[in-house]
Amino acid sequence: MNSSASSSTYRWAVIGTGGMADQFVADARHGNGGEFVAVCSRSQAGAQTFADRHGIALAFDDLDTLLARDDIDVVYIASPHTQHRQQAMAAMEAGKAVLVEKPATLNAAQTQNLYDTAERCGVLCVEALWTRFSPVYRSVLADLRSGRIGQLRHCQASFGFAAPANPEHRLNAPQLAGGALLDIGIYPLLLPLDLFGVPDDIEGGVALGVLGVDRSADLVLHYASGARASLSYSLDFPLPTQAAISGEDGWVEIKAPWFASQAARWQVGQAPVSQQQYPLLGTGYHYEFSAVNRSLAAGLLQCEEHSWADSLALAKVMDRIRKRWGPDYGAELEGI
Repeated sequence: MNSSASSSTYRWAVIGTGGMADQFVADARHGNGGEFVAVCSRSQAGAQTFADRHGIALAFDDLDTLLARDDIDVVYIASPHTQHRQQAMAAMEAGKAVLVEKPATLNAAQTQNLYDTAERCGVLCVEALWTRFSPVYRSVLADLRSGRIGQLRHCQASFGFAAPANPEHRLNAPQLAGGALLDIGIYPLLLPLDLFGVPDDIEGGVALGVLGVDRSADLVLHYASGARASLSYSLDFPLPTQAAISGEDGWVEIKAPWFASQAARWQVGQAPVSQQQYPLLGTGYHYEFSAVNRSLAAGLLQCEEHSWADSLALAKVMDRIRKRWGPDYGAELEGI
């Protein structure tokens, strides 16, 4: 990390100019502790257009040029999945902190390698899984862990939409590690991991498309305690994108989209069902932006909200699913 950076204002660059980058950079204005000063894209024209749209001073079409600058402290990586690890590694080797969009890499071995590199370089590296940073999600989890509905026994979660049919779209392209699991399935899997931990067994099925990527899945996660999680995700059709958690003394239904919700319905004991509102500033991406800046100011290499251990646990469960049902992206993409 450049020692000239103030603890109150870190200078950010974004790699990638797609929809995710647009949303994140726009939402970062609701956060604190940093500002975006640079963007890098495959073309200078694309980078400049993005920079103009967001009021960013510096635009580049070459990553090495961006990383060589000493007036950039943090790099947010919003490129396709297959580029995450290489770009994150390059940034960390250049002394930059990194916030890399989920999935941080394509598998657990690569993810471990990523965090080993962060530790060796002495720089912060965080997977950008925005739900874990959301005060709404964290508030619901805190209530559940406090015993508001008793011992937790079951959860349901879904995320689905009809993806573009274009075979070249990143969601459909095996060469870009497309498919449902890495892009949206990670969200339903997050909930039972936070509620129950790592599952003892996973049952269900995954549907693969004609291009070889996974299109949808219905999974049941089983735990030795008797707890269960029923999860669905799809790129073929819409799903309610709600979540429900049941305990021995009641239930809570988190309204869509449950991973960035603003409302929940609670039924506790014999009391009537009650609606609880959760104000959410902006879209919700800025919470991880601010968390990274706070962690940098504290001299940390990871964020408490979504630690390296948290990220690896998710990667390992996704590995289990893909090993059993596919897809396998091949040694060239999945190697270290």
